[in-house]
Amino acid sequence: MAVSVSGAARMAEVRAMLDMLDPADTEAQLIDRIRRVKDVMAAMTAVQAEDAAELEALRHENEKARGVPKARRGNGLAAELGLARGQSPARGTKYLTLARMLEDDMPHTKNALALGQINEERAQAVVNEVSWLAPEHRSEVDELMAGKFEGLGPRKLAGKVRAHAERLDRQGAVARNEIAHSERRVTVRPAAYGMAYVTALVSTQQAVGILATLTRDANSVINSGETADPTDPTGQPRTHGQVMADLFVQRVNGQTAPQAVPAEVQVVMTDDTLFGDGDTPAWITGHGPIPAELAKRWIANPQADMSLRRIFTRPKDHQLVATESRSRSFPANLRRMVVLRDDVCRTPFCDAPIKEIDHVVPVREGGPTSWENASGLCAACNKIKEHTGWTHQATPERLSVTTPTGHQYAKDTGPVLEGIPPDKRQPPDKRPLPELRLSTDCYATATTQWTAVLRIAA
Repeated sequence: MAVSVSGAARMAEVRAMLDMLDPADTEAQLIDRIRRVKDVMAAMTAVQAEDAAELEALRHENEKARGVPKARRGNGLAAELGLARGQSPARGTKYLTLARMLEDDMPHTKNALALGQINEERAQAVVNEVSWLAPEHRSEVDELMAGKFEGLGPRKLAGKVRAHAERLDRQGAVARNEIAHSERRVTVRPAAYGMAYVTALVSTQQAVGILATLTRDANSVINSGETADPTDPTGQPRTHGQVMADLFVQRVNGQTAPQAVPAEVQVVMTDDTLFGDGDTPAWITGHGPIPAELAKRWIANPQADMSLRRIFTRPKDHQLVATESRSRSFPANLRRMVVLRDDVCRTPFCDAPIKEIDHVVPVREGGPTSWENASGLCAACNKIKEHTGWTHQATPERLSVTTPTGHQYAKDTGPVLEGIPPDKRQPPDKRPLPELRLSTDCYATATTQWTAVLRIAA
C-alpha cells in the first residue's frame, strides 16, 4: 500500500507514541496492543468531545459579546465541527449533541468513553436515546447505567437506555413516539455492484408486519417450486432472500419485472461503451458506478422508454464544459449539468443528495446565473452557507469553503464519469445513433468528446 511522504511521517509519529506501550512479539501481545490502542482511541474521542463542548461555550460567549441574538448564537457551528472532523454537517450535528450532553449531563458515560469501556458509536447510541429527556432525567439514566456498559453492543445498549428513559418520562415517551411517527420516510443509498439499499422508516408494528408478510409469501413461492430467476438466463433457482426482495419490488412498483424502472434515472456512459465494446463503467447520478454490461441490459429492457441526451466533456480531464444564462433561476438543462457534475452535495465530506442549485456568489452581490457560479448543494449546506462567517469560493473544477474560524476545506470536482483510462482518446463524433427509440438533444456546443445520458422512465 502506497503512503505519501507526509502520511508516512505522520504514521511514524503515531508508531513512536505507541512504542510507549508494551512491546509485542507474540499473537497474545499483539491482541493486547490492539485492545490498548482501542482504549486510546476511545479516550481521544472523549478529549475531542470535551473540546467540542468547550468550543460551543466559547462561541456562544463571543457571539453574546458581539450582540448576536440568543436564537442565532452557534448557528453553523455543528457544520464547522463536521468539517474539522472530516464529516458531513449532519454528522457534525450529531457529534455536537453528543459532546454537549456528555459534558453537561452524563459524566458516567463520558468516563466510560475515556476508559475505553465504550466507543464513540456506543456513546452516540446512549445519547440518542436520552436526547429528548429533561437534563435531570438524563443525569438519572446516566447514574443508572454507570458500570453497566461492558460487553454491550450498540443495539442492546440503546435498548437498556431506552427502557430507563421511557420509565422516567412516560408522557414524554408517548410524545416522542408521535414525533418519530411524523418523521416516517423512505430513502435510498447506494451499495456495491449496481445494488442499492431501500430503507423505510415506519412504525415497528408496520415493519414487523411487512417482514412477516414477505417471509410468509416467499415461503409459499418456494414451497410451490416456482423459484426460477426470470433475470437469470440459466434459470437458477432463487434463494428465500431473493424471492423476498423480488416480492418487495413487485409490490412497490406494481410490476412483475423488477428491472423495469417506473421513474426517471440518469445514467452516464461514454459513447465507446454505449455503441461499442468500451469497458468504462456507467455512472448513476447521485449513486455511483455500475458495470457497463448492466447499463446495456437496462437499455435493452423492452419495458423501459429511453431518451438519449449528449453532454460534452473536455478530453483532458473529462469535466463538463460550461454554459451560461442571464436568468436568475438556473435553466433546466444547466441544472441537469450541475447535478451531473457535482453528483452529490458539493460541500466537502457531505454525500447528501443535491436539492438546490446555489449561486456561489449570491445574486444580491452581483453573482451571475452561470456554470462557473453554480454549486449543487443539499438543503442543509445551502442554509449553513448563509450564516455569518461562512464563505464559498468556486470554479467548475473546485469548491473551497471557509468557516468562521478561518479554516478552509476544499473539494475538487471529479470527471463526470469515473474509470476512463487516462490515455483514452475518443474518436470524433461521426457514428450514427443506433435504433433504440432514442431522441437527441445537446447541452453544449463544442468539444471533441461526449458521454451519453440515459433517462430511463418506464
